[in-house]
Amino acid sequence: MLAVLIVVVLTCGVMAEAEGVQYPVTVTDDMGREVVISSRPERLVSLAPSWTEILFALGLEDRVVGVTTFCDYPPAVEKKQKVGGFSDPNIELIVALRADVVFGTTIHHKVVTELERRGIKFICQKASSVEDVKNNIRMAALIAGVPERAETVNAEIDEKIALVRDALSSSSLPDVGKRTVLYLLWDEPVMSVGPKTLISDMITLGGGVSIAKDANTDYPSYSLETVIAANPDVILAPDVPGGAGVDPQTLKNKAGWRAVSAVQKDNVRLVEDNLVSRAGPRVGEGVLEMAKAIYPELFE
Repeated sequence: MLAVLIVVVLTCGVMAEAEGVQYPVTVTDDMGREVVISSRPERLVSLAPSWTEILFALGLEDRVVGVTTFCDYPPAVEKKQKVGGFSDPNIELIVALRADVVFGTTIHHKVVTELERRGIKFICQKASSVEDVKNNIRMAALIAGVPERAETVNAEIDEKIALVRDALSSSSLPDVGKRTVLYLLWDEPVMSVGPKTLISDMITLGGGVSIAKDANTDYPSYSLETVIAANPDVILAPDVPGGAGVDPQTLKNKAGWRAVSAVQKDNVRLVEDNLVSRAGPRVGEGVLEMAKAIYPELFE
């Protein structure tokens, strides 16, 4: 299971308190590593936009000393020191910033040894569901000594998902909860998202049924013939800043795609990429974004 397991060390009188946490605490990240945080970290570095959003949502912006060039939300993050790109962080700069804890993803596995050799703790995430995201939020809050803040952030996520759930459950649409969805990361070749991905979980929570729900990889590829045979009711694609990604109008004019029901009925829609692909505190908004795209008549 990819959910982050949070373990508080209860030795030597260690216990969670209303105003924070007594250290040390131990967390188990998504690389299966037990990481001991010996004291409250004051200098945090994020190597992923999702972690940056989590740290800011938890009110830890004053302790964030470094982020990547891809971290663009919330707007206040622009004032933070940039430590490189998502996949190529500058280790020497992170060391110079005297980071206590670095938050990253599985793509950063190669830098873990180097960071820890320098005495810097590394925390990894690979969220494959909304529940995983909420666990990561709890973990970050525990590490920072503000566990109660996680419940406030997670309550906002739950509130958005409850709106979707209520809209779907009260709907009189005959096909509610049954509309099939192709999430199209790319169209040449056709690439979608497998069942163990955050986007797939959002589709399910949004009332859709992914045509890739039985895939055995995170990013399965399909032939156009397979898509035509699956005949999805809705095709969704990420609306990527800068215009990259799939263009619904272009897709409609490509050979073969007119045979797909979603294309015939103009059910090819874009969803905001940053809401549905980032494993951060806006995942509730991402689920709402999905539901609106799958059942627009319920959210007009």
